[in-house]
Amino acid sequence: MKGLALFWQKYRVLLRVEWAVMFAYRSESLIWMVGAFIQPLVSMAVWLSISNNQAIGGYDAHDYMVYFLGVLVVDRLTSTWDVWELDASIQDGSLSSKLVRPFHPVHWSISQNLVYKLFFAFLLIPAWVIAAALFPILRLTISLEIILLFLCAIVVSSAIRFLIGFEFGLFAFWTNRATAIYSLYEGFHLFLAGRIAPLSMFPSWVEKVAAWLPFYGTVGFPVELLVGKIEVGSPVILQNFAIQLAWLILLFVTFRLLWRKGIKKYGAVGG
Repeated sequence: MKGLALFWQKYRVLLRVEWAVMFAYRSESLIWMVGAFIQPLVSMAVWLSISNNQAIGGYDAHDYMVYFLGVLVVDRLTSTWDVWELDASIQDGSLSSKLVRPFHPVHWSISQNLVYKLFFAFLLIPAWVIAAALFPILRLTISLEIILLFLCAIVVSSAIRFLIGFEFGLFAFWTNRATAIYSLYEGFHLFLAGRIAPLSMFPSWVEKVAAWLPFYGTVGFPVELLVGKIEVGSPVILQNFAIQLAWLILLFVTFRLLWRKGIKKYGAVGG
């Protein structure tokens, strides 16, 4: 119990530090947040224009609007940027300062992610509620069960995307192209996770591949849960949670392996 209490005390300090950093650079945070809105809103506008008030792939105007608003929320609550920070810290040697601290460097990234995602949640969710009160087309039919399932899906998908981003960052132990490799992955993720369009718009084989790989489960699955495209009680829900958990375990094991191998290879000024 003492060890757990000490661990939580350290995390509270980290979280306070990250809150202070975020508010110290609040203009940068605001610009980053607004920039993140562009892709989902542009995609929504494009699909609304293509559909011309007709249902395509089971989606009508209302479905497109709530789907891409869901994408905006889910993407902000699950996205990660650690690959760039980790790549830079490995290349310039600043990782060394974190290695001598009494906390694994991954916890600094986790605390930063928690702070920024809570910040986005406090802004985006109330904003959607207010907009839905003003514009009925943005309203959702949700129950407590859907909310709980959605929150579980968000937590697991956020952990999956965090581990993937961090592991791509660990490639910097072996190559100076870690961010370029991750950008290639993000290109696939944009399409196969349902961020550019619902996966029902793609051929069925693409939809199946995306479901079994760590793509659909990280964005499309939570979004479709939220907007009611997956019925409560459907076996698809259990299947997707099982796939999420399987990838989470695999990625965690991979993270431990990459870190152990990479840190042996690491050599930097002050390291």
